[in-house]
Amino acid sequence: MNFRCISVIAVIYVGFSNAQTQSVEQGSLFSLAFEELLELEVSVAAKKSEPWLSSSGTVYVVSRADIESYGWRDLKEILASIPNMDYFYQWSWLPGGQRGFTGNMSGTLMLIDGREVQNLLANEAFIMNNFPAARIERVEVLQGPNSTLYGGNATQGVINVITRLEQQDNELFLLGGEVGTRHAHLLLNHKENDLSMSLSASYFESKQDYTQVKEFVMNTSEFSRSSKDPLRNLDPEAFRNDEQNYTLDGKLSYQDVYMGANVSRAKNVSGIEAVAYDYVTGDDSRRGYENYYVGKAITVSPKWQGTVELSYFREYKEKDRLTTIVPEGASRYQDLIQYNEREDIGPSDRVRLNTQWQYQISEQSDVIFGYDGWRTVIGRKVKYREIDGQITLFTPAEWAKEKEKSKKHALYGQYSKTLNWDNKSLKLSTGLRYNQQDFTNSAYLPRASVVYQNDDTQAVKLTYGEAFRPPTIFEFDLVVDDELESQTMKMTELNWSKSFIYNDIQFANIAALYHMKAENFYEKILDPIQGIWQTRITGKHSIYGFENQLKFQMNNWQGQFSYRYVKPDDEEIGAQRQVLNVPKYKIKLGLVYRLTDSWRIAGFVDHWAATYTEANLLNTGDTGIEKVESWATLNMHIFKQTKRYSYGVYIENVFDEEYFHSNGRGTSPVKYPQAPRNLRFQFSYTF
Repeated sequence: MNFRCISVIAVIYVGFSNAQTQSVEQGSLFSLAFEELLELEVSVAAKKSEPWLSSSGTVYVVSRADIESYGWRDLKEILASIPNMDYFYQWSWLPGGQRGFTGNMSGTLMLIDGREVQNLLANEAFIMNNFPAARIERVEVLQGPNSTLYGGNATQGVINVITRLEQQDNELFLLGGEVGTRHAHLLLNHKENDLSMSLSASYFESKQDYTQVKEFVMNTSEFSRSSKDPLRNLDPEAFRNDEQNYTLDGKLSYQDVYMGANVSRAKNVSGIEAVAYDYVTGDDSRRGYENYYVGKAITVSPKWQGTVELSYFREYKEKDRLTTIVPEGASRYQDLIQYNEREDIGPSDRVRLNTQWQYQISEQSDVIFGYDGWRTVIGRKVKYREIDGQITLFTPAEWAKEKEKSKKHALYGQYSKTLNWDNKSLKLSTGLRYNQQDFTNSAYLPRASVVYQNDDTQAVKLTYGEAFRPPTIFEFDLVVDDELESQTMKMTELNWSKSFIYNDIQFANIAALYHMKAENFYEKILDPIQGIWQTRITGKHSIYGFENQLKFQMNNWQGQFSYRYVKPDDEEIGAQRQVLNVPKYKIKLGLVYRLTDSWRIAGFVDHWAATYTEANLLNTGDTGIEKVESWATLNMHIFKQTKRYSYGVYIENVFDEEYFHSNGRGTSPVKYPQAPRNLRFQFSYTF
C-alpha cells in the first residue's frame, strides 16, 4: 500500500490541530452525526423500520452528514466508501457487484425510496452520473441476498437511495470542475397542514476528456491489444466522452394518500469499454426511465396497518451505433468506411401492484406479509439501415420476440419475535417468498436470522438467505429454450456489531464473516446436429469473505476505517489458475477534522490490492492472465458550512496517482484508467 497518502493526511490534520485548539461540546451539531448513527432506524433489511444495530444481516448507512463532510458528488463516490463493493468504471456506467462478485451489477437490486428502479432489459442496477449526492438524504446498503422480501436480482445485496423529499429542506446546489464538469440541483419542500409537496431536480454535464485518459486509450500495448489496432485512429485529440443527464423526483402527499415520480434522462457515449476504430464518431446513446406511483397508507387498528401501491415504470434506449466496413487492402484509418446505424430498444414498461401489511401481535412480535405482481412488456429491438437510399427498419433474427411479454406473481411473509430477559434480548426472524414468473422456474425463497444482544450496545447476528436472478431477454438471444432456470445465490453470515467508548473516543463497529455460493450460469451451445443454439445451465462460484467497518469520533475528529478480504474460487486460464477481476483486500480510511465552528477538512484514502484479469496477449491470438497493480488514492474536501450556506473545494486524486480498474467483462481492453488529479468547487444555499 502507498502509505504516503495516510502520512500526508495525518501531517495536514496535525498541523491544523496545533493551530486550532477550540474544544467542541458533546451536544454540538458536529457530534450529533455519530449519536444519530447509533439510534438510526433503517428499512432496507426487513422492509420495515428497525434499529440499525439490531437489524438482521449487515447494513451500512451513509448519512447526509457523511456526504457533506467528504464532499462526494454522486452515488459512485458514495459507494466507494462501502467496504465490500466491487466495481470497474469504464467512463460510461458502473458495472460490478458486491462481496467479491462482479459483472453487470444485475445481482444488486437498486431502490429509490424503497421502490425498484432496476432496468428492464438486463436487470441491472444502472448507475451513471444520474444519482447526484445533492439528491440523496442517505444510502442504505444491505450486503448479501434477500429475495425473500425483494424478489429477483437481490442476490448479492440491495442499495436503497433515500431522497431528500419530505425532509423540510429547501436548497440550491451548484458545482463546477475541470473537463467542463457542471452540476446544479434544486430542492423544494413545502408542508401545509396535511398537504406535503416536494421537488428535487438536477442537471449534470461533463466532457470527461482528461488528457491522461485520452492518451492511454491510444496505447495499443497497454489498453487495447485488438485486431483493430493497425487501423485505429490513434490521435489523442480524436477522443470524445461527453455526458449530460438530468433527474427529477417529486412527491405529493395528502393525509394517507400519496403520489410521486422518479425521472432520469441521459445522453452519453459508450465510454471506453469497447475498443473502437475511433472515439469521435462514437456510439451515442440516449436512455432514460420514469417511475410513477400512487398509493395509500391504511391503518385498520393501532396494531394492523399497511400500504397499497400501484406503479408504472417506463424506460427507453436509443443508440447511434457506429458501423465500420473494412475494404479489402485497407491499411490505415482513412481507408475505412464508417457510418452510424441507429438502434432502438423500447420503450419498455412495467405495471406493478404491491401491497404490504404489518400486524403487531405484541410488543415483542410482529408479522409482515405482502403481494407483489407485475406485467412487463420489453420494447422490441429495431435497427434503422439505409439500403439503396431508403431507410429500412428491421429486428435482428436472434431477438426473442416471444419473450417480450411476461408476468410475475409473488407472495411473501416474515415473522419476527423478540425474547427479553434481564438486559438481554434474542430476536428471531424467519421469512418465505413464493415467486412465479414467466420463462423461468417457480421458487420458494427462505431467509432466517437470529440477533442476540446482551445489552443495547452490541449485537451478534447469524443470517441465512437465498435469492435468485431471472434470465433477461438478452439471454434468450439465438437460443430455442422456452424456459431458463434462474441463477441462484445462498449465503450464511455471522455478524458482530458494537458501539463502545474507549479513552473518551466513541466507536461503532460492524464485522461480518460470510460464505456465498452462486449457481446456474448460462452458456450458449450450438447443437451441431440440429444446427440450433441452446442454453446449458452450468457452473457455480463460491466466495468466503470478511468485512469490517469502524466509525469513530472524539472532540474535533471523526472518521472511519474499513477492511475487506475475499477468497473467491480460482478460475482457469490456460495452464494458470487465479482469482480474477476482484482485489482480495481493500482498505479505506476517512478522517474529518473540525477547524472552527464552520470550517472543516476531510480526507478519504482508498486502497485496492492487485487485481488479475484475463486479457489478450500481445502479438498472439491467445489470452492470458494480466496483473493490474495495486493502488492507493487520496481525495480531500475543504469547506465552510453554516446554517444557510456552504462552499468548498474538492480535490480528487491529490497525488495524481495513475491507477486502473480491470476489465471484468472481456479480454480487450485490458484495463481502464481512472481520473487524474482534478478540482471542483461546490456551493449550496439553504432557504
